[in-house]
Amino acid sequence: MPKHPIAVELEAINREGETQVVRDSGLTVHGYSVYLRAVEASGLALATWVADYDTIGPAYQLAERLSVALAIPLNVLVPGPLMPVKRAPTAGAGAEAATKAN
Repeated sequence: MPKHPIAVELEAINREGETQVVRDSGLTVHGYSVYLRAVEASGLALATWVADYDTIGPAYQLAERLSVALAIPLNVLVPGPLMPVKRAPTAGAGAEAATKAN
């Protein structure tokens, strides 16, 4: 019986000594790993390593694409303070720039 994929996981990793997952901001992040979690014929849900990246951008893109392509959830297991924040321009800033241009 083939493996049944159930989730894509993105984790922050620390490579000092033995590689370990960073669950809080107490450890330095050295990179990011993408895993595919699948259910085996025995019923165990095991994770298979897919790729490592030094920065979160490419790791997140791969994880997101796998999630969409396989129609399975993406679990981002990176502590909130370590996730980059995308800042959208504020409406006031755009309106102010347009007013100054006129």
